[in-house]
Amino acid sequence: MSRIDRLICHVMPRAFLMALVSNGRLVELQVARRDKPSKVEGIFLGRLERVMPEFDAAFVDIGIGRSGFLRAADRAGLDGWPPPGAPLLVQMRSENDGSEKGPRLSMDVAVSGRYLVYHPQGAGVSFSRRIEGESERDRLAAHVTPLFEGGVVLRTAAAGATADVLKADAALVLERWETIRKHAFGTAPPADLSARIPGERDPIARALRDHGAALEEVIVDDRMMARNLQDEMDRRAERIRVRWHSGPMPAFEIDDVEGQVGTALADRIALPSGVEVLFEPGETLTAIDVDSGDAGGRQGRAPRRPVEVNLEAAPAIAQQLRLRNIAGAVVIDFVTMRSAYDRDKVQAALAEVLKDDPVPTQIYGFTRLGLFELTRARRGATLAAQLEALEKEDDAAA
Repeated sequence: MSRIDRLICHVMPRAFLMALVSNGRLVELQVARRDKPSKVEGIFLGRLERVMPEFDAAFVDIGIGRSGFLRAADRAGLDGWPPPGAPLLVQMRSENDGSEKGPRLSMDVAVSGRYLVYHPQGAGVSFSRRIEGESERDRLAAHVTPLFEGGVVLRTAAAGATADVLKADAALVLERWETIRKHAFGTAPPADLSARIPGERDPIARALRDHGAALEEVIVDDRMMARNLQDEMDRRAERIRVRWHSGPMPAFEIDDVEGQVGTALADRIALPSGVEVLFEPGETLTAIDVDSGDAGGRQGRAPRRPVEVNLEAAPAIAQQLRLRNIAGAVVIDFVTMRSAYDRDKVQAALAEVLKDDPVPTQIYGFTRLGLFELTRARRGATLAAQLEALEKEDDAAA
């Protein structure tokens, strides 16, 4: 299990750059706009605009200037489509990045806490893939089942959590959900309900909620923000340290974040043994090629077996999928392995590392041609696209 040790925040005039770092390795880079905060995971009271029977889907006005797209599969709690104009409580799952018909919506609303996620339309208790062991799952289920009407998902951080910790987190989640419900009653759609909860769209607060159980330290290069954040940590009796980074070294020089971001923007990355991994992004498909390079026996090195090369490449590929925010279909051309046992070993290694990725990934395995296939859900634009858009806006404003 990866452990996120620190969150490093670089404050810019138009955005926050937030680096999640575990043991010196960059796990994720979040680009949060100050002028345009992300509405992903926001909860809205929408108004049904029109139904498209041929797609078994509908467009919903959520009041952001473009209609959201609701598939029948995401129509939780409804057997059919209500008439146009009907109010619908929905949550934005992904923003429009050019490949969607609009922001993707779901009626399976989820309210996230640090240790659990509440699904009012759901049922029962489910668990993160990282929470293993029947006794631990039974213990957690026994603690949270009496607290909720609906469904609840125990996050990875819940492993080992005490009953008091889970109860406190549940109380905060239920309080937020009740606030949303109260705002929904008597409100004319469309309405952004999440915007009515103080701090709900604050990017650092969201990062602390999502990763706080694993954080030891937050480093911020803005003095006032660091002070306010420390006051909040003190108010909540959090153990997380907040440190104002005043230089002279830029904040992103810590743990070589800047260098790791540069690697994530490159088409080719080199691993310590000489193995190279090439990324070829496309509109709907990303191709990844593993090249044994010097690890294959060139330059006087002893040759390595293909399975050894691929086992080294697998965790690097998983890291880059998350860091680059690659979505859609992914095809990996590993070094050819003749043994089915070796192929299963590589697939298991990749699947194990992908358990840490909060974005859902579906693994299909090796094809007859020896290519490895998987899909990763879309959660906004790629890292490269986000940074490019930010740079263009800064250039235009200069």
